[in-house]
Amino acid sequence: MFDPHKTDVEQGVKASMDLFEKAHVGPEAPLDPIEPKHVLVVLDGSTQDGTSIGIARELKARFSCDVTVCDAREKHAESNDVAEGIAAGLGAGVLARSSGESYEQILAAIEKTGCDLCVVPCPYGRDLTAVGADSAGTVIDVLLARSPVPLIVVRKPYAIDDKPFHDVVLLLIGENEAAERAARWASGLVAASGEMELLLILEEEFYENIHKLLQVLEPNRDFSRDDLVKALEQEHVRLHHSLQKTASEKNFGYRLEAHREDEPSLAVLERDEGHPLVVVALERGDHASEGHVSDRIRKSPNPILVVFQ
Repeated sequence: MFDPHKTDVEQGVKASMDLFEKAHVGPEAPLDPIEPKHVLVVLDGSTQDGTSIGIARELKARFSCDVTVCDAREKHAESNDVAEGIAAGLGAGVLARSSGESYEQILAAIEKTGCDLCVVPCPYGRDLTAVGADSAGTVIDVLLARSPVPLIVVRKPYAIDDKPFHDVVLLLIGENEAAERAARWASGLVAASGEMELLLILEEEFYENIHKLLQVLEPNRDFSRDDLVKALEQEHVRLHHSLQKTASEKNFGYRLEAHREDEPSLAVLERDEGHPLVVVALERGDHASEGHVSDRIRKSPNPILVVFQ
């Protein structure tokens, strides 16, 4: 519980200690990977559509899941020809057009189809190259706040090969109630014989707060960022061990990496080759989590899977 008499540093330390204690309670079992059963593909007429369609095609082939196509563009409400043509090519269902804002149509489609995964272009209704990477758009903002199912957010268009999601990066920053569910989705989508990475990020603010306190407790010791990176790994040790066992059972490669927020090695998330699926956990109501997810979507040229708690 929040104590108004404690400083921000003390609050941060308590939260970190709580994390550490939870990380060491109970045995680690393999995760139960989540595989999609019904995928909703949302079209917008942008260049990202081809990537969305390719992702849906491969998910259907791999998991034998149902696929439904919908076109939620407000300016083309008089016609559903595009969605019907795409659906025919995918062997998928097509949803009749509905009225309202694009985000209202998408949310209604999610509810009507009962899908458990939605593939949507970002920014919705415009080519990424035309708008620029600094805006995710209103439609995505609303879906991040209200969607009841995980979203695969498609950014820069690229050709889908026969092994999408060969590389999957699960990105975690601090404590997050959606972390385990995000890990289950990540381990369910990573391709057979693919590679999955659990990437832990040490925030600069976290480092500064803890470093100040440690200097008070042990003024003669110099605590480095690397020391805190190692502590961060310990906070997620249970999830790490569970993913190790899951990787062994499902036959995919797995590794854990922990880095400071400013390290150049994080450029892997923004590389324009290989197109890894970046998985992020969004804890709604947590401003830091919401900010990190929105920032990652804007920065990434690669598809982002957003999983909610």
